[in-house]
Order: sequence, then C-alpha cells, then structure tokens
Amino acid sequence: MTGIDDDCVQLRREIHRAPELAGEERRTAGLVAEQLRAAGLDVTTGVGGHGIVAVVDGGDGPVIGYRADLDAVPSEDGGAAHTCGHDVHTAVGVGVARALAGTPGLRGKVVFYFQPAEENLEGARAMIADGALDRLLPDEIYALHCAPLPAGMFGIMPGTGLPGHDAGTVVTDRPEHVAAAVEALSTVAYPQSPEEYERIVADLQTPGGQLQTFVVANAYVEDERRVRVWVRAWPPERYDEVREQVRAIAGAGVDFPAPPFPAMVCDPVLSRAAVPHLGTVTETHAMFPFNGEDFALFLERVPGAMFYLGVGGEGIPHHSAFTPDERAIGTGIAAMTRLLRARQEP
Repeated sequence: MTGIDDDCVQLRREIHRAPELAGEERRTAGLVAEQLRAAGLDVTTGVGGHGIVAVVDGGDGPVIGYRADLDAVPSEDGGAAHTCGHDVHTAVGVGVARALAGTPGLRGKVVFYFQPAEENLEGARAMIADGALDRLLPDEIYALHCAPLPAGMFGIMPGTGLPGHDAGTVVTDRPEHVAAAVEALSTVAYPQSPEEYERIVADLQTPGGQLQTFVVANAYVEDERRVRVWVRAWPPERYDEVREQVRAIAGAGVDFPAPPFPAMVCDPVLSRAAVPHLGTVTETHAMFPFNGEDFALFLERVPGAMFYLGVGGEGIPHHSAFTPDERAIGTGIAAMTRLLRARQEP
C-alpha cells in the first residue's frame, strides 16, 4: 500500500494547487477518472455535472458505496481554496479504489461516487437525479470528512452527524433591527479561535453535552427592505419553532419557501460496526452545529455512515489556516479499504 499512499499524497497536492469551485471541477474530475481507469475500474463521467461513478466489480455479492467530494471553497481573495479538506477526501477515495481493485478474491461490488458541488449542496442531488443510484443501488454507503482530531484517529457519529439548514426572506421597514433580533436566536456562537473550536469538539464528545439541541441563526441585510435568514438547528423540530420566532420578530413579510434541507444522520449500527476496522476511535454524541453535508441525500436513499478522519490540530475545516497532516491519507486509505472489504464478507 505504500506506493498507493505516496501516489495519493501527490494527487492531493496536485488537486490542492489548482482548486475548483462547486460545479467547475473539470480538471479535478479528469485527474480522478484517469487514475480510476488506469486501475481497471468501470468509470462513468459527467454524472450530475462533473461527477464520477466508478465500479470495482467482484461479481455477485453485496454492493457497497463510497462517496468523496471534489470541490473547493471560495477564498477570501475571490478565488478558490481547498480549506475544507475535499482534496484529502478525493485522494483517500482514489486510494481505496486502487487498493480494492488490486485485491484478489473480492466478493460483490464497490461503487465509488466522486461528487461535485458539495459546498453549495447541489452535487448529491444532481448526481442522484442523473441516475447515480439507479444502475447499482448500494446496500450501504460510507464517506469520510476531515476533522481536527489527532492525525489518524477516527470519529464515529452513531445516530448523529451534521445538521441541515433552513432559509428564508423577510421584507420589513426595519431590516437592521430584524437582522439583529434573528441572530440573537442563536444558542451557540461560531468559534473565533482554535481554543474555542477545541471546546466545541470536546463538547461533541461529551454524552449529554450542551449541543444536544441548538440553533445557529444568521441574517444579513440584502437591501433597504429585505433580510436574508439562514438557520441550522437540531433536532429538526426546532425549525418550526424558529420560523415562528422569526414571524414574531418581523410580523408580516416572512417567507420560508421550501422545507429545511435534511440533516445528515449516520446509521448507528453501521457506525459502530465499523469501529474494529478504523483503529483509534472517538465517538461524537451531538451534531456539529456549523456545517452541513449533502451526503444526507445519499443517506436518505441508502443506509450508511460518515466518519471523521483526524488530520491534526491544524485541520479545522473552513478555516483559512487549514493544514492537514498528509500522513492521515494513508491511514484513511487503509481503514476504509479494511471496512469496505469486511462489509462484503458473508
């Protein structure tokens, strides 16, 4: 596996040097497809945009899915940057595909979904609408996400994961007042320092901690009459409560045009069944309140789980100083290869 690990570290660096925003991942997808075809996978490109579906075919048996995301995030200078770790996710996914393609005696199939446009929560929906799950519907599906845990440690999220979000508009004569009042509905503030972030992470790992229920409400004044409202909350019933609170603040002119985007909730049985294959593991007991994941839409169709991959203390997703420990790539490849292989056993 050492050769694969080294290759995938180089792949991550190449992707990192030329980040592409959601929906623009043409070059990144081309690099991935090239490596997957070279490893002998059956590769379909252009799924839901620049998405890729690739299959390791071991004949009859279970069908296991694995998803990795391709896109970068907007940077402060108006460009793009891989400050969420998707370049790591992609490199690990390619490594797992290569490792399984070279595994003798594989039983069943492993389907890899390299997904575009995760950051704007459009890519999973687009891939699914384009038939990504129709050809081979997996029996279960997995994914990784970088986290500031010690490099090589994994986090499981049984029965929890990442919240969805709600979005609406308020038309009012008092936009500044309404925006401030909406933001005051928040029960937890975004961490402003590594120390504050560490406290959030510690609370996530505490059974019955303060994040069992929360609201994160953001509002910005779009013009002299209009306020945009954006909310993450848990449990989902809190969205109805927040909508009523916004109406109470603003009176008329409140519009939430669509149901809230769903939370990503990991299957508790599959999450815990993965532990023997992951190595050093910690368990998360609450939703991380500041990020969402459109892997939620895969999990609406297929039981599965996402795991946190520890990439070191500098690996805080969406932080401008995000710097993952690249040794975690090899750890992720090895663990996910073990897991997917084990899930194919009778």
